[in-house]
Amino acid sequence: MRTCSLLPAAVLLSACSFHHRPAVPEPARGPARDSLFQLDLTRADSVASKGAVEGLFALFSQDVLFLRAGAPTVYGRKAARALVDAAAEPASTGLSWQPLGGGVSRDLRSAYTFGIGARVGSRNPAVRLDRYIAYWTRLRGQPWRISAYAEVGDSPATVVGLSGGRTLPPAHSEPKAITDAIAKIQATDSVFSDLADRMGIAFAFAANVDPYGAVFGNPELVVGPKAVAKFYSSQGGSSSLSWHPLYADVAGSLDLGFTIGEYSVTSRGASGAAVQHFGKYLTVWKRQPDGTWKFVIDGGNATPAKGN
Repeated sequence: MRTCSLLPAAVLLSACSFHHRPAVPEPARGPARDSLFQLDLTRADSVASKGAVEGLFALFSQDVLFLRAGAPTVYGRKAARALVDAAAEPASTGLSWQPLGGGVSRDLRSAYTFGIGARVGSRNPAVRLDRYIAYWTRLRGQPWRISAYAEVGDSPATVVGLSGGRTLPPAHSEPKAITDAIAKIQATDSVFSDLADRMGIAFAFAANVDPYGAVFGNPELVVGPKAVAKFYSSQGGSSSLSWHPLYADVAGSLDLGFTIGEYSVTSRGASGAAVQHFGKYLTVWKRQPDGTWKFVIDGGNATPAKGN
């Protein structure tokens, strides 16, 4: 049975509202990309057979980076499992995912998907829709595993408290080509933030998004530089946004990578006083023909307090 048939009809209809017609035709989908999408869909089968918690982590790598709203970024499957366990969500909760886009690196060892997820509780039949970004990697002869995952949105299904701050992968040696590419992606991300401060959020995001790149709108998926600029311009200029990358990784073929970092939003409250909100993000980057990097998907969620 095709896994997509397990998605509730309401979810499939809602998925359509996330699409915003791309400014240019979507790149051709090859066999590697299609098989990855199918694997992403099968996560619902894992939930159905193993339960919500075990099913969620069935395809997570041992060294996964996990971004859930209301908690710091955590590193490692054990820490991610502790975070989900702390939420104490009902084991009978149904989970399913519908990828809306993604891509695969040239060496077929790194990839990404993004889309919507659905949660259906046993006590409350209402469908809760979430968004997600997954970065996948695999070794030669091994299956795909999710190495970085962000549940995009303001709040999780259950707000939890978790002691301790963020954890990131330990430093390890890499070939010079890899370390140079990682440094380039981190520098690009930092300059991206500087540009947002100097020229505004709409200008910065439009200048740094890939021609096929996207951001999650409310609720539509916004695709391409023109649509991204229009979307952020429509949000108004009363808030400022800044961020900094904390970790990055790249594919061995040096054409795909991601950054994870922290952001802050400053706005004015009802009294006129400055109000700050903090969060974390996962951004997937693609190397352009001219050697520069632009993002293909970007999203994040809230963190309770700065530094957590």
